[in-house]
Amino acid sequence: MAAVRLTKVLSKAPSSWMESWRKQFAALLTVQLLVSTAHGMFIPLLPGFLHVIGFVSGESLYIWSGVIFSANFVAMMVAIPFLGRIGDRYGRKPVMLWSGLGMAIITALMPLAAEPWQLALLRLLQGCFTGILPFTMVLVLIGAPDKQVGVSAGKLQVMGETGSLIGPLIASSLLSFLSVRSAYPAMSVFILLATVCVLLFVKDKTQVRDEVSRPKGTLLADWQQIWHTKPLPSLLISALCVNFAFVGTNPILPYYVQQSTHVFSFFNSQWLLGITLSATSFAVILFSPMLGRLSDRIGPLLLLKMATSTAFFLCLVQAFTHLYPLILGCRFLLGLCVAGMMPNIQAQVRKLARQGMEGQTFAMVNAWMFLGCLLGPLLGGVIMARFGVEGWFTTAMIVYAVSFWQSFRISRVQSMTVQSERGHVTIAEIGTK
Repeated sequence: MAAVRLTKVLSKAPSSWMESWRKQFAALLTVQLLVSTAHGMFIPLLPGFLHVIGFVSGESLYIWSGVIFSANFVAMMVAIPFLGRIGDRYGRKPVMLWSGLGMAIITALMPLAAEPWQLALLRLLQGCFTGILPFTMVLVLIGAPDKQVGVSAGKLQVMGETGSLIGPLIASSLLSFLSVRSAYPAMSVFILLATVCVLLFVKDKTQVRDEVSRPKGTLLADWQQIWHTKPLPSLLISALCVNFAFVGTNPILPYYVQQSTHVFSFFNSQWLLGITLSATSFAVILFSPMLGRLSDRIGPLLLLKMATSTAFFLCLVQAFTHLYPLILGCRFLLGLCVAGMMPNIQAQVRKLARQGMEGQTFAMVNAWMFLGCLLGPLLGGVIMARFGVEGWFTTAMIVYAVSFWQSFRISRVQSMTVQSERGHVTIAEIGTK
């Protein structure tokens, strides 16, 4: 009888654990959606807000847009390694709550800015509270069942892109009947809802780590060890390039759409901007599952090469066209490319992460991604002011070409690794004989 009871208890344990994970996963998906929506709302609000608070125009408008958009990523790039260690020592949920509350408060203060530099400073402070989305991804990767890690990460990306899709549309709709200053508090509401969701439904079972399992090395030593893991440097450079070209285009799009030749006269300019910003995210949502299955068949590297080369030619088209339907089509197809680039880069990084250093490895990846998100808008504003739309998309073409070249370097390193492993196997076999 005792054996029968023990068997029943053991059979119920996995189902109970799966039910707990489903609730946790649903909460994390909700957090991803709400915060991504708030981030997506900022882009359409920025140009009009600069006109209101700073009376800037012309070249200074482009430059300030790039500076303000990039300020957030400066702090994110610096803060994420330290937040990663704090989360490992004291728990990830406290960092998520602190980050969500800080972001909501600072976002609520943005309508009070009276000069462009004040808005840039608030964006810089907002980036210090960057833990909520990175730790959402960490909790998903750690908590998901072994056979569902890829599927779970894919669903999380879909929710992030869904937020990026509806965020600009919500902001553009609010601007139809509200002033720019009155629209900003809506961003804080979405972030606060995400923070409440973390508080009530997210559980962190790895809050306390003992002295044995706690990392002993310094942050710099750990990063040096990770950097020497081949071909991780090529993957980091590729991630930087993709984010540089993709995110750097976002603050330029409002002016690009305004200068384009419109054929949809029944839409106002704010709606056209919202549709353009959302087209890429819609394509990512639509094609991510299909490209995931394709990656399993042909390999992630081949798909990465196809995606970066296609993005190169799409930038070439955008550099020389001012027809809005063609621009919209390019932005949609670029979403297909993004769905084939970043997931495959992250999947390969996960295979290279050393045991016990997964958090540090993904912190390095996030830092390089944030660096691309920083340099893209910052340099994009300067390039746009000096060389116009053609200059920026020519720069994006070069950056995607660098990412394309890195994929070939990754292939070479992987082929050398396979040959080396085969050589060791052959020597071992000879020794046994």
